[in-house]
Amino acid sequence: MRAARVRATSPDGTPYGFPGNPAPSSAIEVHDDIPKPQISQPGEFLIRVKASTVFKDNLEWNELYPPNHALLGNDFSGVVVAVHEDEQEFRIGDHVYGMTHAKRGGTWAEYAVVTSEETVKKPDNLSWEEAAALPGSAITADQALFVHAGLEATAEKGVKQVLITGASGGVAMYLVQFAVAAGHFVVAATSSKERNESFLRSIGAHEVVEYNEFNALADRFDLVIDSVGFQVLSDCWGVVKPDGTLISFDACSWGYIEEHKSKGISKGKEGVQALYFIAEPSRVSMARISEHVSKRNIKGLVLKTVSLNDVREAYESVHSRGIGQGKVVVLP
Repeated sequence: MRAARVRATSPDGTPYGFPGNPAPSSAIEVHDDIPKPQISQPGEFLIRVKASTVFKDNLEWNELYPPNHALLGNDFSGVVVAVHEDEQEFRIGDHVYGMTHAKRGGTWAEYAVVTSEETVKKPDNLSWEEAAALPGSAITADQALFVHAGLEATAEKGVKQVLITGASGGVAMYLVQFAVAAGHFVVAATSSKERNESFLRSIGAHEVVEYNEFNALADRFDLVIDSVGFQVLSDCWGVVKPDGTLISFDACSWGYIEEHKSKGISKGKEGVQALYFIAEPSRVSMARISEHVSKRNIKGLVLKTVSLNDVREAYESVHSRGIGQGKVVVLP
């Protein structure tokens, strides 16, 4: 089958690995002779991949390198073509979508093995491309809000003040929509209101602010979720309540929160619950996402589509310039 993978070593034979020697985009190769994967245990099934997406920092994931040897691609939509003999829920011909675990990847390919924990049935009102564009970003948003922050999915116990930074980005725009749908008051932070306020209002944000306005927001928010990192993350300490929660999932925030807490940069807010997390596949999260889709609260946003032959150039573009409002979708 045709699939994309990362060459294991540099031209001089040096093994690629993270963090010391991550593979460059030139190491992404498309081959026509990669063996079709096979299901081997209950809970696995084989899909014919219809669409996948590009993650901007995929070559900087630890899981891509030994001992995991993960192939590229995690988001997917597709058709079930084989199931384990013990499978009870999924059937050949089912239309499905989801996200594979980072330790396996493999959806930049014509076929991929996925698991029941990674997969749900695709709503009829999503195209293949829209379905593939949703899981990675929407799962991250769902787990940030309702798993790690412990936000109530309905605001029956009280409306929380929520700040989302980088709010027009690929994950953060779902953070805005999910928090608003749950009944909480959402302030969207952006580098430019002129450029992004109209969009952010259209997806439900109650207020839109720029980062230079943070001084007027001191100690206001029960929950702050940062998707930008660097100076913006540092400034978030000033706007979260002393007993609030601060969450980051941006890769540049790895270790940053604990380091800053230990140095006292949290400005004396010892009660702040601060954490960094990496999203994982979850049928529970996907079920909530599918419910939003069925109610037409959200849909996958597609920036453009590319063929498998063009994934290297697509990755280079996304990694260097970001993706804006939508995903680059790969069609095997």
